[in-house]
Amino acid sequence: MEKKSMLQRTRIEHKDPDQKSSTTSSIMASSTITKPDVKSMVHAVATILQSQMMEDGSVGKQIMPHSDLYFFCEEKYITEKPDAFDEQRLALLKETPTVDNIYEFIQALYDCAQFSPECCVICLIYINRLIAFTGMPLHPTNWRPLVLCSLLVGQKVWDDRYLSNADFAFIYPFFTTEEINRLEGKFLELIQYNVTVKASLYAKYYYELRTLYKDNQKEFPLTPLNTYDAGKLEIRSRKYQDAFTDVTKEKEKMSSTIGSVETIKREKKSTGFAVINCYILCTN
Repeated sequence: MEKKSMLQRTRIEHKDPDQKSSTTSSIMASSTITKPDVKSMVHAVATILQSQMMEDGSVGKQIMPHSDLYFFCEEKYITEKPDAFDEQRLALLKETPTVDNIYEFIQALYDCAQFSPECCVICLIYINRLIAFTGMPLHPTNWRPLVLCSLLVGQKVWDDRYLSNADFAFIYPFFTTEEINRLEGKFLELIQYNVTVKASLYAKYYYELRTLYKDNQKEFPLTPLNTYDAGKLEIRSRKYQDAFTDVTKEKEKMSSTIGSVETIKREKKSTGFAVINCYILCTN
């Protein structure tokens, strides 16, 4: 059973037209209101994340530079590309975000990526799972990469058509495509490739989020999943998990075959690292 963090306790590529996720069949139709106003959903998610961050900050949880958890800290990438950041930008990145800051970041991602509102629920499930498995604290410099990764994976699990990692790198140019690929792999590794979302767990998060708007439920952008959609969610998440696990095993097999041969033709890192000027950074 997953450990309860604040996320649970709080009251709470576009690809080519023919490109699909690792599974088929749409499970959105009956559970998503047509063109819903997702602002209340996003604000609820932002409230929970900010509460978790404040709790972790109050107990002084730290992440060591040589830890796997440091992979999600923006300091790691800032150190590797120091010329891309001035002192003012560094100070902004390290500030503890308000609920509005987090809301603006997620909402801007939504405006660009157009993922389904259900991905917000799945995003929380995955972040909480990572916290439960690793004890990772939420910090001012790791919440953006974690939100990005959890939404990226959540979209692949839920949506029939989803953005590629390259699209996310275009939307949020703090990271190159190669870095996002590695972030996704590390994220899945740390949650032990467990992307399965059971209907009962989804329902728990859904109702906790809706509790934040118990006096105004008519404006909440989602309805509960019906039995058919709930079953499809479990199937899709299991298939994505199996597909990624198979790919990982194949890569490990190829790596062991190569052995000690020096690999010269590695994936080239982009030298055109974009200074964070995308409006989704939310530096207000």
